[in-house]
Amino acid sequence: MNEADARPVEWQKPINRLVNMLTGNQLQCLSPDTNFTRINLDTKFYDGQDVEGIHLLTDFDQVRQLQVRLGCYSKGPQDFFPVNWPVALSADNIDKLTSGPYVVAPKPKGPRFLLYVDLSGEVFLENMTQHIFRVDEDHAVKMDSSDGRPVTDTVLDGHFCKAKRNRDDNCNGGEEGQEKLTFLIRDAIRCKGKDLTKMNIVERIGFVKEEIMKPRLYALENSKESKQNEAFNVDIVEYLEAYQTESYLNEEFEERFKYPMRSFIFFPRNKGYMCGTNKDLLEWTENEAQSCSFRLRIPKEIQDPKEADLLIGGPNKEKKYETIPLTDEIRKLDGRIVECRYVDHHWVFVKQRLDRDYANGRKALTGKLRASENPVSRDLLLTILKK
Repeated sequence: MNEADARPVEWQKPINRLVNMLTGNQLQCLSPDTNFTRINLDTKFYDGQDVEGIHLLTDFDQVRQLQVRLGCYSKGPQDFFPVNWPVALSADNIDKLTSGPYVVAPKPKGPRFLLYVDLSGEVFLENMTQHIFRVDEDHAVKMDSSDGRPVTDTVLDGHFCKAKRNRDDNCNGGEEGQEKLTFLIRDAIRCKGKDLTKMNIVERIGFVKEEIMKPRLYALENSKESKQNEAFNVDIVEYLEAYQTESYLNEEFEERFKYPMRSFIFFPRNKGYMCGTNKDLLEWTENEAQSCSFRLRIPKEIQDPKEADLLIGGPNKEKKYETIPLTDEIRKLDGRIVECRYVDHHWVFVKQRLDRDYANGRKALTGKLRASENPVSRDLLLTILKK
């Protein structure tokens, strides 16, 4: 069986339990809707594979409680992965970089997750399909404050990455040991019970460095306890002022950065965490064709189809956008989310997206196409940033 319908008959009951669990000045949440109604028991943690010490949560009530809570903490949706989304940087919107101070950080390749430590210290991970994973106690990742107390009530935003082979250098004080996955923190929503969403990105990252990363690294360096059993490593990116971007655009940095790099993200220096698509949040990719996520659909009304449809849009809003030649490889992916690149004015299949349940929306697709048709070269980017 590929999927299990884990929806309870009376799905409203979990919210009552959630309200009882929320304490102190924590957010009061709205009742969840019914968009997320099934848990796919075949969901794997990373790249179609399980990871030792991390298991899929299959209790629907608890999954919905966690989804609702994370949506509340991020001040975003409870039925969609509640994070901020950048728009593609193109010649059409590059002037935004001159509208106020920006900072920049590298974005690694790897699936995006929210890492949540609850009040009891249990660690949960939500992926982009809103499936929830629990880190087993005997594979827990050690995160203590400088006073020795375990870090709890924390929500971190980042990517799970595989470090480059034969790289011993650290990214901003990261950890040694390249065999495991690394959760690379690139933003934060909450830390030790403190809401960080009104802070700017530099303040948010600085808070996490002081409260989590520095104590963790000190403990690992001075503790006799082994971290062998930890399910994954933890690292954090460094944000530079935008005018320092050139420091990231050299071979020395590429060699030193431990993780395969996808792009660069420019954050407005003085704004807080805004969940959803943020037109002030800009993603720049150099010398690479833009890629988009579609739902692949093989037409059933045609006896021997030669093309498959590429659908765009979110839940209940999917519409045909374009077609792609039907091959033996993609014939097996009917109904799945696929990544395609726009090359020479047509879409080319890249891979199946195991970390997504929905295709890109029209606005995201339009922005990527504009970036492809009006690309920002390195010289243009650096010239604009000098302003």
